[in-house]
Amino acid sequence: MSGNEAFARGAFEAGIRFCYSYPGTPSTEITTAIMKEAESRGIYSEWSVNEKVALEAAAGASWAGLPAICPMKSLGLNVASDFLLNLNLSGSGHGGLVIIACDDPRGHSSSNEQDSRFYAKAASVPLLEPSSYQEAKDIVPLAVEISKTHEIPVIVRSTTRLSHSRGLVELGEINDRKWEKPLKLAGNLFNIPNPHLRHRDLLEKIDKIAEEFESNPFNRFQGPEEPDLLTISSGICQKYVDEALEIVNVQNSGRLGLVTAFPIPAGLVGRTIGEARDVLFVEETDPFLEIEIGALSTVKNFGGDSRLHGKQTGVVPSYGEMNVDKTVAALRNVLGIQPRTLDEDYESKVEKARQLLVPRALTFCAGCTHRNVYWAIQKVRERLGGNLIVAGDIGCYSLGVFYNESMHTMHAMGSGIGVANGLGQLERFGLDSKVIAVAGDSTFLHACVPALVNAKHKKADLTFLILDNSTTAMTGFQKHPGSADQDSGLERVSIERIVRAIEPDTVLVGDAVKIPSTVSQIEDAVQKPGLSVIILESICRLEEQKSGWIYDDLPKIVIDPEACLGEECRICVSEFNSMGLAWDSKLERPVTLEHVCTRCGACISVCPQRAIRRSRK
Repeated sequence: MSGNEAFARGAFEAGIRFCYSYPGTPSTEITTAIMKEAESRGIYSEWSVNEKVALEAAAGASWAGLPAICPMKSLGLNVASDFLLNLNLSGSGHGGLVIIACDDPRGHSSSNEQDSRFYAKAASVPLLEPSSYQEAKDIVPLAVEISKTHEIPVIVRSTTRLSHSRGLVELGEINDRKWEKPLKLAGNLFNIPNPHLRHRDLLEKIDKIAEEFESNPFNRFQGPEEPDLLTISSGICQKYVDEALEIVNVQNSGRLGLVTAFPIPAGLVGRTIGEARDVLFVEETDPFLEIEIGALSTVKNFGGDSRLHGKQTGVVPSYGEMNVDKTVAALRNVLGIQPRTLDEDYESKVEKARQLLVPRALTFCAGCTHRNVYWAIQKVRERLGGNLIVAGDIGCYSLGVFYNESMHTMHAMGSGIGVANGLGQLERFGLDSKVIAVAGDSTFLHACVPALVNAKHKKADLTFLILDNSTTAMTGFQKHPGSADQDSGLERVSIERIVRAIEPDTVLVGDAVKIPSTVSQIEDAVQKPGLSVIILESICRLEEQKSGWIYDDLPKIVIDPEACLGEECRICVSEFNSMGLAWDSKLERPVTLEHVCTRCGACISVCPQRAIRRSRK
């Protein structure tokens, strides 16, 4: 199983009855795996409009007595945090509520590399950090049990390498779990008028859980009672430490792997550190354990003269992913072992090898209509003499930051239209640029509606482009409330009706396939004062192919060698960057890549010489 599939299996074995989520890499496959078996196992599961709503809905189920799970990526926990830091005080009821937060060190598919463990500390809720696929499965029933016993939400943290790699998992039994019928809601589900007393009760809970963690079997120590070197790690870093210790062949060393990452089992840690000469912390992404245990060692007076090493001392990198090589380097640093010597020509060999790599910028799929929109934006910017700011958002269209720098900002879900609200008020201070915000359909429903309401209310001067391809394309084509194709029994929500209900000054509906009309619509909209919204109906070519659409039925795209200007132009391959075309250095002109081309015809619209056309059948 992959780590995410193991989490899902653990949810089945824990008797989960409710799963709410919003897709986000690297967490998506947890809910996907649950959904595949949800109906047969009597589980209610769905993609929510955003993570805050998902957590609120999951809490409702737990309050009513049903065990619930809420998987999300790290950035999703930001969205849900407002509710989490109230739910911790009111309690999660007797059903059981587990939040699986999947962090993304290095930001492989994220706009940051945050460490979600600090939310557990901020909220004073238990945090579990499995190190393997087996533990990923086994930890979910434990998390549910902790949550039910103490009526507190439990955070389980994963990282990209655990979520997306695979390994053998020994399965447990899936038993029918019973719950009280009819369902009854827990009482006192509010924190007023004395939230400070609720805070007191929460701290008492966390102290009891800390005592339980002292003997938790998932925490493991290996080595002599008084090692010269002790490593303390959590999550997938436990595996890196195991391998690195073998490579370096460290003598008289001990290793402590903590799965119960918060609250820290102080007694266990104190006994383990003992008289260790050196203690090395290996973790992702921030020095969470390092800070917590460092503080405890002062308060509890354990560790004596032990020297603590980690991210705070520069021994372990403080950014990016950890791996075995970095762990080996850290061990050698602590132990004073010189790194292996390299031959004199090593650097030159590396440079020669690097030159063999073909630089490939991130870009849109072949035929993606988002490329058409950014091309249109570029044309409008040229006509405005460069005075056009584009505030972007999270989704496939985020690649606009790489497409000739068409997008200037890209942060969190909904931030494009939010930032544009501010920019759209700056003309009075001398800003002479027009402002465009860009978001997709799923993102619009996730986080853009409040900002659009604000723009209307405050009369912000901006143009909002909603790229509606009717799916959540970036994370695997999950359906959302605005998708054209809805599952049986679900009601479609019209994005256009929502927009018109807010009453912008201008509302247009366009077709992103048609580049000339898209250019005209955007140019007209940005020239008008006030709030304009353009809903551009788009196409996800990957989902189109997934549904069985065959491009062979369409006329081929051909290039007239007589009309093509070759090196004098290159607009289609260099500026528009059509993925269905390639430059032939021998012919000195573009050629069609038949195995890639979707025959969408976008390149026809951008060729100023009309050298590209559809073939006659």
